This record gives sequence, C-alpha cells and structure tokens, in this order.
Amino acid sequence: MPGLLIQALRPERFLSLLFALALSGCGAADPVLKQAMHDVAERPEAARIKLRPYAEQGNPTAIAQVCVAYGRSMDYKVRGEERAQAFEWCKQAANGGSIEAQYHLGMFYKSGIGTMQDRNAALHWFTRAANHRHVEAENEARGLEGKSRLCRNLITNCRMF
Repeated sequence: MPGLLIQALRPERFLSLLFALALSGCGAADPVLKQAMHDVAERPEAARIKLRPYAEQGNPTAIAQVCVAYGRSMDYKVRGEERAQAFEWCKQAANGGSIEAQYHLGMFYKSGIGTMQDRNAALHWFTRAANHRHVEAENEARGLEGKSRLCRNLITNCRMF
C-alpha cells in the first residue's frame, strides 16, 4: 500500500513530503541541532558553524537551515570554496521543496555567490518561492522583470514619512 502512495505522488511532491518528514523528526533528536536551528534567525553566523557537520552528513533539515544561515550572513569572511558548498546545499534544499532555500538560491544566482551570476536562474527560483507566498522572493522576481515592488502595508500604503 505505501508503494502505491509513493507511485501516485509526483516526484516534486514526493521530495517535499520527504523534506517535511525530515523536518518533523530530526530537530528534536539532537539538542545541538535544535539550538543551531533556533540560532538561524538571530545568530546566523554561529548557526552556520554549528549546522555544517550535520549538513556534511547529509541531514536534510541541517542542509536547508545551513542554506538559510549562509543566505542571511554571507560576508567577506566566507571564502570561495565555502561559498560553493553553501550554494550546493541551497540547491539541494531548494530542489527538496524548502521555500526559504528557493529564495536564497535565487539570491545566490542573482549575486553570483558560489556560482556564476545567472539572472534567468535567479528569476526561476524567486518565482518558485513567490508561488508559495514568499514576499521577498516575489519582490526580487518583480525587480528582475523590471516591475515595481509590491506593497502590502495597508496602513501607510508604502509611503515614506
């Protein structure tokens, strides 16, 4: 019976399901991994250091989170080889269905971080993330298409005071 379910799912849906299952079970097992995932938002530099060993072991949760951590904290201290590895992790997580990784992969392509600069690939990944209501990705895609940014602030209507 489970084989029928797997066969019925499209490949991209199957990868997303696997990714979601990995996210639900992996974080709670290891307190260091759990803390590193918590640090991604507030201390991405520290998080990417803690997450690297887990990502190197192929942990899909760590791969997605290390992509986001690199995307939020890329600076001059991150060398070329490390940038290329961060790009590969982002590509893997984005293909696995991580919306945040899709956005950051678009940024890597747009800026040429860890890969050659490619506006078409950036637009592709921004559009994929935007299709899941990722506002920053939607605005990046609009920018690459030469359109104005979207405003979602109903109070100020995006006017500066």
